[in-house]
Amino acid sequence: MKKFFSLRAIAQKSILLTERFPISILLIAGLAFLCFIDISKEANYIPYQLYIFFSFGFIISVAVTLWLEDFVRGFKQYIIIAAVTLLWGIYCFFLPFADELEVNKIVELSVIGMVAFLAMFFVSFLKKDKDKAFWKFTMQMVFQLGLTYCFGAIIFIGLFMSIWAIQNLFDIDITELYEYSGVFCYVLFAPLYFLANIPDKIAKHNEEIALGKILKILALYILTPIAAIYAAILYVYLFKIIAIWKLPEGSVSYMVSSLMGLGLLIITLLYPARFSLCRYSGLVMLPLLALMSIGIFRRFDDYGLTIHRGYVLLLNIWFYGICIYLFITKAQRIKWIVISFAAIALLVSIGPWSVPSVTKYILTAEVSKHLDFAQMETKDKEKIKDKVMYLRRTYGGVSIQGLDTNIFSELEIKKTDNSGWFHNNSKWNNEILDIENFNTFVYVTNYDGKGINKNIDSSIDENNQLIIKIIPEDKQISSVRIFSVPLRGIVQATIAEKNKKLFFQGDDYIVFINRINGHYYKTADNISIDVVNGFEGYLFYNR
Repeated sequence: MKKFFSLRAIAQKSILLTERFPISILLIAGLAFLCFIDISKEANYIPYQLYIFFSFGFIISVAVTLWLEDFVRGFKQYIIIAAVTLLWGIYCFFLPFADELEVNKIVELSVIGMVAFLAMFFVSFLKKDKDKAFWKFTMQMVFQLGLTYCFGAIIFIGLFMSIWAIQNLFDIDITELYEYSGVFCYVLFAPLYFLANIPDKIAKHNEEIALGKILKILALYILTPIAAIYAAILYVYLFKIIAIWKLPEGSVSYMVSSLMGLGLLIITLLYPARFSLCRYSGLVMLPLLALMSIGIFRRFDDYGLTIHRGYVLLLNIWFYGICIYLFITKAQRIKWIVISFAAIALLVSIGPWSVPSVTKYILTAEVSKHLDFAQMETKDKEKIKDKVMYLRRTYGGVSIQGLDTNIFSELEIKKTDNSGWFHNNSKWNNEILDIENFNTFVYVTNYDGKGINKNIDSSIDENNQLIIKIIPEDKQISSVRIFSVPLRGIVQATIAEKNKKLFFQGDDYIVFINRINGHYYKTADNISIDVVNGFEGYLFYNR
């Protein structure tokens, strides 16, 4: 009878794990150590580059190990993995500081992490006719990944309840143990358990596949009808577009992409059955992909190019290719779906030809062409304004330096040297205020962007004045009380002295400011308050 629990079996599996993924284990340990230091507050600052190195380095090392173990063995394998890890470390070392990190690099890092994760599934099956083994290995990996984090969650809940019980029963402050437990379960235990259950280099090439009952029910009787209903809805919308001859809305791109993603998932799950339906599903999607293309180009025409729209366009083109590929290969070469997605994503996200870089170049060129901005029509001005604001918001103020000064003055680009600020004076909550000269109190805020009380209207005019209007129930204009607070000077006071108590004394009223946040534009000596939840204060006056 086989033992249910064996220390010897655990020890043997641990040794095999250490021999197979030594560098990956070190990277996991390094990431956990960083998290523990961060929780203990023993280090004032931990560079984000270290987190990137250990977390992404772990994924990269696993992918490289799975690739090498089929044709390189022993010490030579460890040397190559260490060299790849070292190169990754050099890349991370030269990453800019967090406050200098541009959108190009953020996208690049995100895509590298995603591609490294996907590579774990396909690097062992790049040779021809390995789709069966790829499918089985992928199913096993996905199952183990889900199982791993389920186990991690169960262990965390158990530790959480234990810590909570100790705190409440023995009145001991061990709050930090909650965070330590989370790191142990999700950063240390889960990855190690996952690595221990990755099929070995012999088992991962097993080509004996079969469509299990659960997968068949899920894919054929649940997901397929859902996809069919969704496709029918989109086709009805397509016929409506043709009938009324109206361009589709931009949201159609997300709907078609979701349907395409669902279709690819169904094809993958049903791969062992070789249903002919899978082959023709791509042809069914082609008209909807055309609808998606029209929607994308409409957004380009209305609002211009952005990083997001650039990626959506490339995704649309990739969908066309996949549909044709599925038809030609009779949906029997599914591994290249994942490989092509990873390769294209990496190709268009790294280097000067990346989507973020090309987007910046195109938008800058479009804006710089309009030297006669003041003579443009209002509609065109709005388009240029949106592009300039997108450049500033996405790539920073440096991206629009050197552009035409007429555009700057028209769009108030002098505001680019802004600094965000936040002032929360909780001291008012514990202080007795002298309000004996006033008989009416009003709480003022722009929590929902307009104000909570319909009889109190608070807004900020172009002169940075906070205008508070008290509107009577009878709505008579002559009875409206108006109070004005000069916010510019108040904001400057918060910048000069962060702990300053803010209030404004008028002729017959006083305003105590409890919270105010937004942006201050130094060059223009101007401010902006956040539209939602940017101001909170108390108004006292005589009715």
